[in-house]
Amino acid sequence: MLKAGQFKIPVHLAFGHEAVAVAMDLTMQAEDALCLTHRNGAYNLARSKSFDSELAHYELRGRSGSAAQMASMNLAMENTGIAYTSSILGNNMAVGAGIAMNRKVCHREGIVFILTGDGAIEEGVFWETLIFARSHELGIAVVVENNNFSLGSTIAQRRSPIDLSLVCAGLGVSFRRATGAELPEVKAALGAARSDASRGCPAVIEVQLHTFNQHAGPTPGWAEDPRRIALHDGLLLGQGDDPNDPLVRLQQALGEEHFRRLAEQVVQENAVG
Repeated sequence: MLKAGQFKIPVHLAFGHEAVAVAMDLTMQAEDALCLTHRNGAYNLARSKSFDSELAHYELRGRSGSAAQMASMNLAMENTGIAYTSSILGNNMAVGAGIAMNRKVCHREGIVFILTGDGAIEEGVFWETLIFARSHELGIAVVVENNNFSLGSTIAQRRSPIDLSLVCAGLGVSFRRATGAELPEVKAALGAARSDASRGCPAVIEVQLHTFNQHAGPTPGWAEDPRRIALHDGLLLGQGDDPNDPLVRLQQALGEEHFRRLAEQVVQENAVG
């Protein structure tokens, strides 16, 4: 749908981020809050359990007033525990700290999960938020999705390496790493971080993952984007070995036979043609 140009708005996909979003959904308690970034689709889907409801936002339908304008990059669907979503890089860090501060002052239960990425940690607000949260013993857990990609550049292309374990050690903030594709591993890390945060010790979890799509499509898109992903009769059509297509990457990762079985199952269960 995105590649066919069916949306009037840019939609930031999250192929490869699914395990982290599901782990977050399994970890969050009723009293917790979640502050997201522009790449929030997987989390809204995991928390809402409704693809059609999320699609309605992307299609700008079925809503009225300001709620209709959340579209994609600021999408915080109702009854999901998602308190805030921002398209401004790093903006949700300060907002999340503010929510956590309010909870502490008002003696309210629950912690605040804040999502960010390897690009946004270069913003000053990331460091300021960690210092502020540690100084005031706020209940926040910051999830850094490290996909080695920020608006078309890798870490090596734009800056020196940052060892978040050393940063957190210097600040007295708890730190964990997890493989972003491994659901049990991410869930365990989030659960431990939540436990720390609930005791007033801010936590950081760095998840290493791969994003199997480019920054956003078709706006701004990218020159070699094949603009077509199709499953039919369990076969990948028209893509060859194009490394930019998420299904090609999935096929390479799983192996031809396993991928074909899964594709056939998807076609049969969802009548994809």
